Amino acid sequence: MNTANQNAQGTRPPVVGQISELVEEYKQEYPNGNFEDWKKFYYDEYHGEERIETATERVFEMVVKMREAAEEIDREMVHRWVEDLVLYKTYTGLGKNQEAILKKLSEEYEVEYRQSAPGEESKGIDGYLGDQPVSIKPETYEQKGRLRENIQAPIVYYEGYKTNNSLKLYLDELDTSMNQ
Repeated sequence: MNTANQNAQGTRPPVVGQISELVEEYKQEYPNGNFEDWKKFYYDEYHGEERIETATERVFEMVVKMREAAEEIDREMVHRWVEDLVLYKTYTGLGKNQEAILKKLSEEYEVEYRQSAPGEESKGIDGYLGDQPVSIKPETYEQKGRLRENIQAPIVYYEGYKTNNSLKLYLDELDTSMNQ
């Protein structure tokens, strides 16, 4: 359901309210409140039942769409997807893109670079700029919320453009680390 909710944007602020702000307001009004007080506050003050119903409908519609889409998936489609992931995306991501990004960044920051060793890769480290470990991920990785990994290095996100074979880099995390 989390994936369906993310795709449907069912619990975004326009649908259910800006929850962090509502919680602060609730804490001000009910400093010793409990769960039942919170529920009553949300329902009474912010049309909570209507908002939850709207969110439920959005998410459920997406669940139905995902279920229908899943029924279309056959073994051949899975095979093509796995082949694309293992061969093409690995080649472009690990091979061409990562090395090109490390090389370009080493020039920008005026440091040596190296690609990671297998033991470092298992920690999510794709290379080093000087002594700084770096992880290099497609920008779609950021949208997925860094699923299943706890990377202890700044992440450089990239977006590839097939039309001119170029990459756009997002360096916020790396800039912070390199400029300390």
